[in-house]
Amino acid sequence: MILIGRFIGGIGCGAAFVYGPMFISEIAEESIRGTLASAPIAFNCIGIQMSYILGWYLTYRYIVWVNLACSVLGVALLMTVTESPVYLLRQKREEDARLAIAHYRGESPAVLEELSQLKQQITPVFELIAKNIEDNHKTEEAEKEKLNTDDDSPQMKTRMSSLKLLFLSPSSRRGFIVVGLCIVLQVMMGVLPVQVYAKQIFTQAAPSLSSNFCCVMLATVLLVGSLSSLVMADKFGRKFLLVTSSMLVALCVCSMGISLQTGIVPPWVTAALILVYCFSYMYGAGSIPFVLMGECFMPEVQSLATILLIELAWLSNFFIIGVFPFMVKYIGIHGSFYTFACCAISNGFISYFLVPETKGLTKDQIQEKLLRRKK
Repeated sequence: MILIGRFIGGIGCGAAFVYGPMFISEIAEESIRGTLASAPIAFNCIGIQMSYILGWYLTYRYIVWVNLACSVLGVALLMTVTESPVYLLRQKREEDARLAIAHYRGESPAVLEELSQLKQQITPVFELIAKNIEDNHKTEEAEKEKLNTDDDSPQMKTRMSSLKLLFLSPSSRRGFIVVGLCIVLQVMMGVLPVQVYAKQIFTQAAPSLSSNFCCVMLATVLLVGSLSSLVMADKFGRKFLLVTSSMLVALCVCSMGISLQTGIVPPWVTAALILVYCFSYMYGAGSIPFVLMGECFMPEVQSLATILLIELAWLSNFFIIGVFPFMVKYIGIHGSFYTFACCAISNGFISYFLVPETKGLTKDQIQEKLLRRKK
């Protein structure tokens, strides 16, 4: 029964990570999109911290009842959410889409302007123009002809499957590769193994502290890091947070490796490094890829791309958890941490050279930026 419950819970958790950032990116204004898209990760950390605190005082049975109450409350709140205007436009419900935009933006002349922009995003003509820009085989007159084409062309393009469009469109393909690399390297930076090893480190550093207190402290640091991402995502930009976070993580795990290999520092220093590592990871590398996931794709492929990237994240987690014991066996715990440091450095370079800065940009502008980087 526990396994069945975990399976059903995993469906809900997976759906939240897939559709949460996607829905937020569709309803949020560009100026606050990064902050709102970081919110699911922050609330996930709040849930983890709450579970640790409940586990300190309650038995397993009562924790399940509390979680059930939270789930019921979540479903009730979702019933009050207005549907995404992008979804409504794709269902040919233009008037409902206008009302949805007015609900999220307030009644103003900008509603009709945004509705027009969304309609342009929904039609796949942009992708046709993007391919022409990329291939550079069409003249400017041909591109204008694409813009002025009749309704037959969009209908013909709509028949193309989302999977085919995702990998044939240069901008979508590049966005998928870049975000996918960030997600894989995010996992390979070793946050799960470090958290697993943290209990042993904390026991050595402060044997008088209970394991429950150490878990709550670790969850609190993760929460503070995710909340910092909320504050900084739209202030400093995505690329800055990714690069600085990756480099700080590399410094922390490399220092932990040296500490564990040589034993030249007291255990409390290693414990402090773990806390700094968790904060550094969560404010950038641990949260920003999910923001990019909701920004780097056009509506035609957004859902499929998000599903594939979340699945890639779960598979990467499964891989690192399975491989970590063998890494410890053959190259030692310090060697494992050095490997994580290399992955963090790689993520920093990829973030600096490949990740587009999406702060304050519309989806069309982001697509154009991806295409310019491709050239």
